[in-house]
Amino acid sequence: MKQPEKYIEDEIRFRQAELAEKIVDLQYQQNPGYWKKYGEEGRRISIRDAAYHLPFLTEAIVAGDPDIFNSYVLWVKQLFRNLGFSDSVMTETLECIRVVLKETFGQEYHHFFDRFIDSGLETMEQPLMEQPGYLDIRSRNGQLAIDYTHALLRGDRHSASQFVMKAVEEGVPVKEIYLDIFQNSQYEIGRLWLDNQISVATEHFCTAATQSIMAQLYPYIFTTERLGRRLVAACVGGELHELGIRMVSDFFEMDGWDTYYLGANSPATSIMKAIDEYQADLVALSVSMPFHRSLLRETIKKLRESTSGKQVKIMIGGHALNNFRDNWAAFNADGYAPNANEAVITANKLITAYQ
Repeated sequence: MKQPEKYIEDEIRFRQAELAEKIVDLQYQQNPGYWKKYGEEGRRISIRDAAYHLPFLTEAIVAGDPDIFNSYVLWVKQLFRNLGFSDSVMTETLECIRVVLKETFGQEYHHFFDRFIDSGLETMEQPLMEQPGYLDIRSRNGQLAIDYTHALLRGDRHSASQFVMKAVEEGVPVKEIYLDIFQNSQYEIGRLWLDNQISVATEHFCTAATQSIMAQLYPYIFTTERLGRRLVAACVGGELHELGIRMVSDFFEMDGWDTYYLGANSPATSIMKAIDEYQADLVALSVSMPFHRSLLRETIKKLRESTSGKQVKIMIGGHALNNFRDNWAAFNADGYAPNANEAVITANKLITAYQ
């Protein structure tokens, strides 16, 4: 018999579209005058958003950690505020989620999600803290990060590339380019999107441009003497945010590892095949969205059950792990690192300890 938390997760995942529509139907019934002005397109977007809320709630339930849902609620509060919606929109949505889930699961299960919704409602009462920018002219390479980011925001990928290549030719280490320029620029672009200062299309352009410019640095990366260690790096299946794990893979290359980068949305079967083909010493798995943490657990479980997965060391990281209090042991991994630089340090210690 399934644990109640797992049962709730599986049911919500299977019935996500149906539940989202019921949530929005209830919301529209309770306040028809407010929602009428948004028309059918507004209803469609509301259903999309309701479906997006549910995986964050279920992951918090499975992990037993309200902070997972609370951090998401704060993010939505900030986003909605910048889009011109009052806080009452999200508050009413949370109450509608409660009603629909109680109708769906009955009295027997409602206490499993009630406390998380209550915690989310309490979070909605918290004041929003101003999010500081990630670009600081006083920091090392700060002006370069500013120039690079502004070029991307103008849609000028050519100038952005020139700024980076000129800096490398003048002696700025590639690792500093990755951490001070690429990473901080991506953080700043994400902040601007959340503040409704740029569109999602602009955010996507900036990310794609950065990936392209990273590739231009490969002649500087693939020159390190080899250590004879092999890494398979991937985002778990369903996870599409691959820039972070690509940076990790490149840092391992700069340290002398042979890396096999699988990229986004890599199912466990593909990861296992890569472990066998490349005789990997280490697998690095990344997860950015909190609702993919369950998928990370499932992926590691499948790897551990395979012949190859029993031998290889597994390290995990990503935004979905950096902001919460679980550690690598909770996922049955061998190690965890919060960034690319720490990943290399941790991996070398991990492999040396087992040789």
